[in-house]
Amino acid sequence: MPHMPFSRLGQPCRNFNILASAIVTDPLDDREKLVLSNYAMGATGSLILIDPLTGEGSSLELPAGAGAWGLVNLNNEKLVVGTCVGQAYLHVLDLRTRLWAPPLVAEGETYFWQLTLGSDGNVYGGTYPGCSLIRYNPDNHSLTCLGKISNDSANLYSRPVWGEAAGYILCNYGYNSIGMIAYDLEAGAFLPFGEADEQIRWVTARFVCTEKNGTLCYYDAATLLPFDDTPGKELLPRTSVLLTNGQRIPVLRLQGNKLAGVRGQDYFVLPEPIGDVDSEEPIEVDLLRIPVSAPPTAIFSLQTDRKGLLWGSSGFGQTIFRYDPASGDSWNSSSVCNAGGEVYGMQFSGDRLFLTSYVGGDHLVYDPEVPWDQINNINPRTLQSVAPELIRPEGRSVIGPDGGIWTGWSAEYGHYGGGLSRISPDTLVIESWIDPVPGQQVAGMAADGKYVYFTTNGGASGLAHREIACSFNVWKPGRGIVHQRTFEMGREAGNGILALGDRVLVSVGNDIMIFDPIRLSFVHEVPIGHSCHWLVETGERTAGAFGNNQYWEIDVSSGTGHFITEVPGEVRASVMQDGKLYFAVDTHLYVFNRTFSEGLQ
Repeated sequence: MPHMPFSRLGQPCRNFNILASAIVTDPLDDREKLVLSNYAMGATGSLILIDPLTGEGSSLELPAGAGAWGLVNLNNEKLVVGTCVGQAYLHVLDLRTRLWAPPLVAEGETYFWQLTLGSDGNVYGGTYPGCSLIRYNPDNHSLTCLGKISNDSANLYSRPVWGEAAGYILCNYGYNSIGMIAYDLEAGAFLPFGEADEQIRWVTARFVCTEKNGTLCYYDAATLLPFDDTPGKELLPRTSVLLTNGQRIPVLRLQGNKLAGVRGQDYFVLPEPIGDVDSEEPIEVDLLRIPVSAPPTAIFSLQTDRKGLLWGSSGFGQTIFRYDPASGDSWNSSSVCNAGGEVYGMQFSGDRLFLTSYVGGDHLVYDPEVPWDQINNINPRTLQSVAPELIRPEGRSVIGPDGGIWTGWSAEYGHYGGGLSRISPDTLVIESWIDPVPGQQVAGMAADGKYVYFTTNGGASGLAHREIACSFNVWKPGRGIVHQRTFEMGREAGNGILALGDRVLVSVGNDIMIFDPIRLSFVHEVPIGHSCHWLVETGERTAGAFGNNQYWEIDVSSGTGHFITEVPGEVRASVMQDGKLYFAVDTHLYVFNRTFSEGLQ
């Protein structure tokens, strides 16, 4: 089989994903700056400095890592940044020289969730998957792991952390079980306080507010002992504003008692001082575009429309993009909904684009011919959510035999399980089914003219992936599961699943299994030597299979597979348009240099 070349088209997916912010007085010009920590999925993160008076901005790329939630201002002299995904780095920027110190690595950790400044002058951070507390010493530029903060070995998260209570670092943990703990800075030891299942909500120099089963409790920040009387709400300084659309946005306090905040791809500065405590009175803000170029970010989903355009979503940051293969022009949206996360499912019904999104379990509908007005929930419009039971549309979305938009979901944080949902394109009514296969998330979805098909596995949000007997399921709308095949332990069912003509292809372990819906049985197993992350139709009887940095073509008639070529990386989004096969690797969009109507050559 000859090599099949492909071409790189560019990086059409670009957005901001601001995960942390801070206020500094910049020693270079003695002006106050709003600092934004930007996470760039599939690329390198950055810090963005904005002058709130002039609106001018500058960007500084991190030495390594995509960016994250950790950001601390050290005495207007340094900025400390923690990163996530793949490897937890800690970076330190000298504000006067604009130079980065050598990166520090938190061994065995992939996430820094948040950083806080302790009263001892050190910086502390929570981690994943170690559920640890990490200390950064700015005097000698070193990291020390202070240990796992939970006795539950299945807990992976230590988040968030607070340093406002002098003498302590306070932290929550989860998600197999939840709780909170204090680290005594003088004793150098963890100190339990409160009750099981209690979580910290906010901390000031005087009080610690916690919540258990919806009830708030208050502790003295100096002793960590409970109060007999409930302190007033005025004890919590203003940390957010309520927008006129009902969305609450975190804010930081600027000089002159003014406030600044970020909403998706935009920021705002309130020009007049407002009250010192959180209020239920809505405030109108003037949203301003972040004044630096948005970086390329990973392409997470791909879809086509009836006009020959490609549509996709970013791997993080809750935005979508459009790409014109004919001209190379692209457009990137603002945030598609109020919740953070990313769009998994994308399906057109007519000329409207239906979306399903993590982390809010959201369903959305967007009409490209109507002006964008997300902030007022007009276009795109957020429909009924399936949260809190379901939050991550791991199985993506397909058009079912009934014309509905069907989506496969993973359960809420700290729970194994999943579900299905259906959007009616006509009525926009949402239906959902919780745990059709008990305790298993839906990993992949496909559909033909009669059935919806889905695979399940042991993945979860906030918990370790567990090895289980995965399943393939045939679902008939109006009836439910009419056929189920459970695979042997060790054969993982993944996202790769595709209905093609009178067959269904399913990625199981290192094979592509081919299912006959009439006989309700598997008729072929195609060994490809690795798991398949994505399946795409390339012809009436052929499918493309991506996995392990390889591209294969599968002939469903003969039940055979053919290795075609190496590809530049892992592919988790691919689509056919006008005979051309497009695929994405991280931030890059590629196309094969032949039309697939030619068949295998």
